[in-house]
Amino acid sequence: MGLSAAGMASGLDIAGMTQQLVAAERKPKADRITTQQKQVNVSLSAYGQVKSSVSAMQSMLEKFGKDEAFNGQKATSDNNDYLSIKATAKAKSGVYNINIQQMAQSHKLMGKELFSADPEASLGSGEMVIKVGDKSMTLNIGEDNDDLSSVVDAINNAEDNPGVTATLINTGEEGGSKIVFSTKETGEKNTIEIDTSAMTGQLASLAYKDGMVDSKVDEMQAAQDAKIMIDNFTTVTSSNNTFEDVIEGVTLDLKKLTGTSGSEDPETDDIDVKSVKITIENDEKSTKDSLKSFVDSYNSLMGTIDKLTGFDADKEPGDPNRAGALNGDSLTRSVTTQMRNLLNEPIEINGKLYQMSDFGISIQRDGTLELEEDSDKLDDIISENFAVIGQFFAQEDTGFLAKADKLLDSFTDKTDGSLSVKEDTLKERQKSLDDDMTDLNKRMAAYEDRTYKQFLAMDEAIGQMNNQLSSMMSLMMSFD
Repeated sequence: MGLSAAGMASGLDIAGMTQQLVAAERKPKADRITTQQKQVNVSLSAYGQVKSSVSAMQSMLEKFGKDEAFNGQKATSDNNDYLSIKATAKAKSGVYNINIQQMAQSHKLMGKELFSADPEASLGSGEMVIKVGDKSMTLNIGEDNDDLSSVVDAINNAEDNPGVTATLINTGEEGGSKIVFSTKETGEKNTIEIDTSAMTGQLASLAYKDGMVDSKVDEMQAAQDAKIMIDNFTTVTSSNNTFEDVIEGVTLDLKKLTGTSGSEDPETDDIDVKSVKITIENDEKSTKDSLKSFVDSYNSLMGTIDKLTGFDADKEPGDPNRAGALNGDSLTRSVTTQMRNLLNEPIEINGKLYQMSDFGISIQRDGTLELEEDSDKLDDIISENFAVIGQFFAQEDTGFLAKADKLLDSFTDKTDGSLSVKEDTLKERQKSLDDDMTDLNKRMAAYEDRTYKQFLAMDEAIGQMNNQLSSMMSLMMSFD
């Protein structure tokens, strides 16, 4: 509220006196709330840093699991123009020679007759049944959809379309365009059959079935499976140009045919590349890089916690950097303790117990991890223990990644993770303190108004007393 500078009767600084009293009343209470707000904000920020570091490590470990970082296989093709390759952890090391004898292709048909594009031209009516493999659809052609464009749209837009596309090819001949039918999927099982026995008009000429006599439909391209030969011994086919798990854990993507020798087919005999060599081997570099990333991520987490919980006795007692924001905090100490316990916990693989130290990772006195510095020695450790390292980290439920994820989740889970719960508690406290400050401001406004009115009443009383005194003085002077 606006306060006048002085009392009209007393001459006192009523506004100043009111403000001083309000300030004196407000200061200890406001200071207490402000101090607590700062403490809560500092703690909230510190816990946020810890949670962020824990979450970052958890995300990295989850990515390791998805990417098969510790047990991955590296697959290479000596000619990616002909064949590319991918391998999962299930793949076993080996070398194979692949001959690509046949590429998968879709079935394509083209009607011999020319169809008028005139929207007024009626091409026929009745039922047309189109079948692809073991799927089929029936189209009802009538007056509303018997022109060329409508027929093609009816085929392509049918809800039960079995996997066929109709297109128009303008050959440049007078009389219109030819209709081409092609399957959306490759493979010899995906052949097209067209039954127009219930149709009238020119559309009846589109009937087709393999071996049909006097058909008015040409086969532009036969439906065909892809075919490869492995090591000049085993022949394998696929309905498309991708072969999955023909070799366990391996995916082959065919690009084009390799060459042949003495087949009397100049198209393939003249191809210089007769086969493609694929190599599958342990991805030791990925494992090495993953071990380094794991050590770096863990040490980063420990560094964050150490900074926030540390104490520097060399600094002066009043120095704000003498103690970390979470110095002495039991929850943060629990993160460190449980992670160290997990690192020291052995994991059983094929009846034998293994620890981190078996793979070149040692725990230092300060709680950080150190990876074997000698790169050659580390390579030897990985090479000799590749399968075991993969199981140690990636073994389902009992591997390190699964155990670490469960542990870290107990801290970061949005619902009941201890760090999340602590953050929620602090946010509630933060809101409560904000409410306390709002309430204090309201109380002080009321106190200021009340005090000012009291001073005004006092000023008015002093004015009345002064008036009475002045009257008495005047009366006494009149007696003289």
